[in-house]
Amino acid sequence: MINTSIRNALHNFLFRSVHSQAIRWTILLLIIGTLTACRPSDPAIPSPGDAAAIASAHEFADTVLLGGAVYTSNPDQPWVEAVAVLGDEIVFVGDEPGASEWIGPDTQVHQLTGKMLLPGFHDAHAHIMAGGGTLNRCDLQDSRSPDRLKELLFECARDRNYAQDEWVVGNRWPLAAFENGAPSKDWLDEVFGDRPAYFVDSFGHNAWVSSRALQIAGIDMLTPNPDGGVIVRDSSGAAAGTLREDAMSLVAQHIPTASHEKLSVDLKSGLAEVARFGVTSFIEPGLDQQQAEVYQQADSEGWLTARVLGSLSPNSEAAGHFGDEVYALLEQRDQWRSEHFNVDSVKVYIDGVIETETSYMLQPYLSGKNFEPFYSAQELAELYRRLDALGLQIHTHAIGDAAIRHALDAYESMLKANGPNDNRHHITHLQLIDQADIPRFGELNVAANFQGAWTWPDQYIDVAVNVVGMERTQQFYPVASIQRSGGMLVGGSDWDVTTLNPLYAIEGLVRRQDPDAAEGPELGSNEAIDLDTALAMYTRNAARIMRQENISGSIEVGKKADMVVLDRNLFEVPATQINEAKVEMTLLGGRIVYERNEQKSGQDKLPE
Repeated sequence: MINTSIRNALHNFLFRSVHSQAIRWTILLLIIGTLTACRPSDPAIPSPGDAAAIASAHEFADTVLLGGAVYTSNPDQPWVEAVAVLGDEIVFVGDEPGASEWIGPDTQVHQLTGKMLLPGFHDAHAHIMAGGGTLNRCDLQDSRSPDRLKELLFECARDRNYAQDEWVVGNRWPLAAFENGAPSKDWLDEVFGDRPAYFVDSFGHNAWVSSRALQIAGIDMLTPNPDGGVIVRDSSGAAAGTLREDAMSLVAQHIPTASHEKLSVDLKSGLAEVARFGVTSFIEPGLDQQQAEVYQQADSEGWLTARVLGSLSPNSEAAGHFGDEVYALLEQRDQWRSEHFNVDSVKVYIDGVIETETSYMLQPYLSGKNFEPFYSAQELAELYRRLDALGLQIHTHAIGDAAIRHALDAYESMLKANGPNDNRHHITHLQLIDQADIPRFGELNVAANFQGAWTWPDQYIDVAVNVVGMERTQQFYPVASIQRSGGMLVGGSDWDVTTLNPLYAIEGLVRRQDPDAAEGPELGSNEAIDLDTALAMYTRNAARIMRQENISGSIEVGKKADMVVLDRNLFEVPATQINEAKVEMTLLGGRIVYERNEQKSGQDKLPE
């Protein structure tokens, strides 16, 4: 028998250096044949025709998964029967007889009868730290009506025991619950008294604030709108209690900065949700220095249970313009880089959101208004040129059709100045794209990052109809058009704006209907995509955007064992049931980071 040192050396060479399985076995047979010729009298050297002896030349796997439907997201080998994992890598992808050769006395075997194994989901735009913070703050997401929203506010005031001068901070109030998406400060004053209160809406582009918060910020009838922001006013001209875009910072800058310990708690809460939904990689958009330090510490301490691309911004998650201060932030980025945390990306906002008339549009809103972009064309082109020259990915928020053209123009100018490269730029959200700009994504090699959970007629689509009209609304999120024109599609959730569940988004992309309903109206014509394309957006395509295509995004020998087990085969159920599938297990580098446990009253097992 080949001794342990030789066997380990063979494994490291074959499975870490040689990427073709056929070539690996050819090399192995040649090595064994050579050893046999050199030492013909040594019975420990197997003959090339001895399959059992050849199998013993590699280590046994730590984990083997078989008996289910294995979808690899590898177009060259889309379906297999089994996968074997050794350490943190995939060492076998193929049929069950082949996998059985990797099973030893200590191998953990998972029988997947009736289940589906696929690559771990990749979320190309998710605010995980902020989402975890939302779970730990006053959360208004469940409010579907003004009455229910008020009940939740009173519950927060009763259950959280705020000190007299403590800031009350909360999230996710729905624009659609209020006329013109503009709640009044009166409710917050009634519920929280003289305390300063600051609640961000579900889009993250509007703040609802109390009278005390306005007073602390010095906002009165004479305060002008800041560049790129709006102070909503009542009939007398006084601040009504809603602040849009850059006006949010007038109050936000007075809120005490969260401690490192608090951000760590928020990140742990967010990562638990990430694992629960089968997400093994994500882009965190808009990280400042303190947040990047928390991520780096999480990885160094071993509790960062996903691979993360941090998209840096001196504005953190807030929309708006930034200047040269971004370069001071970027100069420090190498100190935050670690095994699971990469920081070679920058988040740039172009505009706000359509529903509050803060997106930049080619044609004015029905009200006759428009909103200027956060950067002039010259400023944006120069910013992109400098960031691109540093080897950074530019992660752009653009929603209105004029904002998207503005971004594409800047990318084009950047390419002319710097030449082509592999920085993997993308634009996220992409609510309304002019037909003339759709082919430019493929031409400029800029990926289209859509949120699949938004691609059906929800309450915000109803709001948009009143703002831009039915014709423009029916053109929202032209996913299939981008694909047909040769652009790359990737998917993100924008959690905590909407659910982190990739299956909800995938069903939305496939049906363009409410994932929670068996039937209903569709959004857009001829913009639905097939299931394989939707899965690619959340696996191999997003892995490429994150510079992870060599280690994740598909199930292939030599890649990291980042995988997810679902309770059903998505290709064998009606499209209306995609959203009903449950994650049974999530693995990162072969380690189980989430396991559904129905036998304990529905409680799930998470890593310590």
